Amino acid sequence: EISLGLVGSEMCIRDRILFILFQLLIFRYLGMVNYVKSGERSVTSASMKSKDVLNVLVIGSDSRKEEERGRTDSMILLSVNKSSKQITMTSFMRDMYVEIPGNGWDKMNAAYVYGGAELLMDTIELNFDIEVDKYIYIDFYSFIDIVDAVGGIELDISDEEAVGMQPPMAEQNKYLGNKKGTDYLKQGGENILLNGNQSLAYARLRYVGDADFERTQRQRKVISEMINKSKKLSLVKLDKLLKEVLPEVTTDLVESGKIASLLLNSFESVSYTH
Repeated sequence: EISLGLVGSEMCIRDRILFILFQLLIFRYLGMVNYVKSGERSVTSASMKSKDVLNVLVIGSDSRKEEERGRTDSMILLSVNKSSKQITMTSFMRDMYVEIPGNGWDKMNAAYVYGGAELLMDTIELNFDIEVDKYIYIDFYSFIDIVDAVGGIELDISDEEAVGMQPPMAEQNKYLGNKKGTDYLKQGGENILLNGNQSLAYARLRYVGDADFERTQRQRKVISEMINKSKKLSLVKLDKLLKEVLPEVTTDLVESGKIASLLLNSFESVSYTH
């Protein structure tokens, strides 16, 4: 009984040390993120909110830098339930005609152009009555680096999607300085390993299927696969991923160590739905 007690104590000490080391690593990685102060908000009275849920708006843009304020092609609300350890993704259609506070009525993706992330968050709260707490911004070309950092993702691609991916990829190849036709798929198939360039083209694909409804579904599918792939990485590869990804992220999610808390609470097991 004494021996078992000693072993149990040793295990508790070891686990505690490992937990402290993990905390230190988390804060080290957080130092790589591009943090910005939260700007002024004019609409913060949404009725749909919960103390157990943190709503983080993921903003994806084809601009190279956040300060350029291009129109937002991707707007996905990550609702993080800290009690159930579940993350739910909700997409907002970029062409929805909505009221933009102080700017009248316009397409939803114009809100970011008029007033940045804060105005986009206000627009969502005003029109959909759901609380938006914080945001994460990433441009599409950083997205390519992130997918490549996890080793690509596997997706089922139809022949029609394979052809439809070519126009957005042609634009991306031109920007990236790639040879014409780089990364084109000859046909679709099951469990095709897509690199970052191909994954971005798949996420941007608009004219195959049910227009923007299916487009946003593709975006959520890509994010889900990226998350699932990163959860399976070795510590060495995960370290490499974080070093490459975090400098590409701009966010106001910094107060009270919220990022660290989310990472620590969801490190072992988080389920993702969309």
